[in-house]
Amino acid sequence: MYWSNVINIMCLFTWVHCLAIKEEDRDEAFVEEEKSENICDQEAAYLPELIGPSGGDFFNPCPGHSSGLAGEAFADLINSLIISECLLEAPCSYPYDMGGECRRSTIFDFIVIGGGTAGAVLAARLSEIADWNVLLIEAGNDPEMTSAVPYFFQNLLRTKMDWNFVTVPEKGLYNGLMGRVNRWPLGKALGGTSSIGQMLYIRGCSRDFDNIAAAGNVGWASEDVTPYFLKSEDMTDMILLQSEGNREYHARGGPLKLGRFSYLAPISVLIQNVSTDIGYPRNYDINGISQAGFMAPMTGTVLTGERLNTAKAFINPIKHRKNLFVIKHGYVYKILICPKTSRAYGIQYMYRNEQMGRTLRASREIIVCAGTVGSAKLMMLSGVGPKNELELLGIYCVKNLRVGRNLIDSVQFPGAPIVLDFGDSTQTTLCELDEAYEYLTRRTGLLASIGATELIGMINLDTDESPDVSMQFMHIIVNDSFLLQDFLKNLGVTDEIASQYLALTYNRNILIPFIKLLHPRSRGTVRLRSDNMDDMPLIETRYLEHSKDFNTIMWGIKYVEKMLSNEMFKRYNATMKYLEMAGCCGIKRGTDHYWACAMSHLAGTGYDPIGTCKMGPSDDPTAVVDHQLRVYGIKGLRVADASIIPTSVTGPPLASVIMIAEKAADMIKMQWISDYKPVFRPPLPAKSKPEVKDS
Repeated sequence: MYWSNVINIMCLFTWVHCLAIKEEDRDEAFVEEEKSENICDQEAAYLPELIGPSGGDFFNPCPGHSSGLAGEAFADLINSLIISECLLEAPCSYPYDMGGECRRSTIFDFIVIGGGTAGAVLAARLSEIADWNVLLIEAGNDPEMTSAVPYFFQNLLRTKMDWNFVTVPEKGLYNGLMGRVNRWPLGKALGGTSSIGQMLYIRGCSRDFDNIAAAGNVGWASEDVTPYFLKSEDMTDMILLQSEGNREYHARGGPLKLGRFSYLAPISVLIQNVSTDIGYPRNYDINGISQAGFMAPMTGTVLTGERLNTAKAFINPIKHRKNLFVIKHGYVYKILICPKTSRAYGIQYMYRNEQMGRTLRASREIIVCAGTVGSAKLMMLSGVGPKNELELLGIYCVKNLRVGRNLIDSVQFPGAPIVLDFGDSTQTTLCELDEAYEYLTRRTGLLASIGATELIGMINLDTDESPDVSMQFMHIIVNDSFLLQDFLKNLGVTDEIASQYLALTYNRNILIPFIKLLHPRSRGTVRLRSDNMDDMPLIETRYLEHSKDFNTIMWGIKYVEKMLSNEMFKRYNATMKYLEMAGCCGIKRGTDHYWACAMSHLAGTGYDPIGTCKMGPSDDPTAVVDHQLRVYGIKGLRVADASIIPTSVTGPPLASVIMIAEKAADMIKMQWISDYKPVFRPPLPAKSKPEVKDS
């Protein structure tokens, strides 16, 4: 579908509104009747003629059709649509930028660097203590309107809301991507990646956190972190809340509304049915008893059809607190650390387009929440990192720690497209208008979803309790090249490969499986390119370096082949298509050798990077922070975001990062308030069974 046009259509509602004139001005408009005669039949190219001599006045193009009850009814409709559009990411949903008021002399109790997924949560929780002045500083701005509409999440990548990181070229990787680099989208706005990502809320398996605790991280076992997941949560899915066996895994009353996407794509139903038939049943709640199986529609950070990023969930309700200060467009490039006392005491940052940096100070702590790439980069620019590398760049090393190591990302492979005869192939612009109208009037329909990617499958490679592979699917109908083009641009594939994907849409539907490795064993790095804050870091992923990672992706491909052999898929003539790639000539298609070559061309980020400021015990030479998230050897400095997660968690880290911020807030409060006791939100009680009375 031509969804780029839908955004333009929404803007057109506003333009049409501007053409409407007040009743008392209508007589004046009749003077221009001759000029506007038959204007309704003219092309849009002539619309500038409607602008008056002043350049700012509009004349009514159809004066005879804007009066009476019909005119009023249509005007009411247009006004309603405009109001509904304006409510999407309205500026009043976010705090005022206080960069103009925060001067060098200002001293805060706490400075939170990064207003993203974790930072927004942490700042909101710390500002609950009225005596503490808390600064939240974010390099980006408020999220754009497009961010609020779930279906358009792909359109947010490679925009000003995205840091637009890329990897370095690597041997045996990215051969099918432009420049032989992999694009890494991470959020640059209030709410961070929670403002541009898929919104999927998956906590992971209890075993993930038990393993983290077993490695020496006291207080991070499943039983320790579960209360912090529940502390944020306000589950709105009434069916789940009535579900026997799952409701006790959830809570009500927290700032983070969780619900299901309100639209279930027909293709998702087919995939669920096929998976059930071959032994992987539906799972109504991946955050409940079991994490394995196929779930659709997924639970996400959505509220009445709109994305709910962490800034809107946690900051918006308390944005008028007098002790909470928010700076937008504030790019922190250095943490100030006293070399004698090894204490962090301030930050240096650039504000908007100013040429000179600013300085602000913190009397208690600075907490870094800049994300897996951003936190590692900032720490190293501030002199905390591998000594040899920093000194080569002319940076004085305050503390020699392995910052930037232990990079973990769930590598994903989209190179096994399927063609099939499924669904309606008569999509028109009118259908798009219907979807836009339904969304603006009810916040329901396709635009309130993330399409077929609302379905996620968690699959166990063996009898292990923790799933090894996740699967999502993109469904593209016949001749709908626009959605596919957006995907291919974001992925950055070469023209040679893009043309093959696009050719598949000419007379068939396409289903693209995204086969994702949940627990990679390969480890990458984030390093500085130079001592210049504006230079992008060097990201080296080392995807599939470990043989088991390759074998697990191969198993996922075999699973897709097994799905295609099922009668329900055969009914739609579903067939896997093998892409031709320059480096794979002469290799028999469908063999392990072919898939290995295909992975070297198209395997890339699963959008879940973690681990570059690893949490670990003091005897772990690779650890950067302790179990209280305090940076080793530096007083008054913590890191609290995805970068501290030492090993992989099952699924996207969104839920885990929110939990980390909640837990970090309590750790800080307990350190500075002697009698502070955490307050938790109890899980919902199990659904009681009716008593059976004796007759």
